[in-house]
Amino acid sequence: MKKIFFCLLFINFQILNAQSLTWFEGSLVLSTCEVLVGKISIRDEHDLILFEKDEKRTVYPAHKIRSLYFYDRGSNINRRYLSLKDDNGVRTTDHLYEIVVAGRVDVLRKKKMTAFSEHPDELDFNYFVRYNDELLALRKFKKKVLPQLQSEPDTRLENFIAANKLRVDLPTSAIRIIEYYNSIVKKDEAIARY
Repeated sequence: MKKIFFCLLFINFQILNAQSLTWFEGSLVLSTCEVLVGKISIRDEHDLILFEKDEKRTVYPAHKIRSLYFYDRGSNINRRYLSLKDDNGVRTTDHLYEIVVAGRVDVLRKKKMTAFSEHPDELDFNYFVRYNDELLALRKFKKKVLPQLQSEPDTRLENFIAANKLRVDLPTSAIRIIEYYNSIVKKDEAIARY
């Protein structure tokens, strides 16, 4: 009897949850490198994607996903996500992260578990920096990543920080520094090709 009750409760919850889904046209790249194009709904709190094509819905957990892309019409932005492994020493889990800044140094974000808004703002996310395949909280940028970026003999980064009077311990400044650093790297790589 308990199993039937919980099963009915679960089904009712799923019906209510399905009614509030937001769908986007986009593409999903599976961990097998297979590319699927259709409708995507993100369930951040569970690290999974609902995918719909030809009226068939499939659930893909983060460990079966490599990346996904879609256009968010409401925010007028192309959104990109990737799945990364998190090894906390006890177990390995996969999580979906939205790409905020892409380059040699990435800035990623993940919706906080306490954020319930359908249209979250910047404060509803935890921000991360990924450098040399290491994922760190953005607040660790000043101590862990910036010294590595400044160890290069080039002084353009230090000059940019000084000229813009950036406080490297602030998240907004850290993101501006990362964007600038990525632009330097991109220009240098373009020059090196020619």
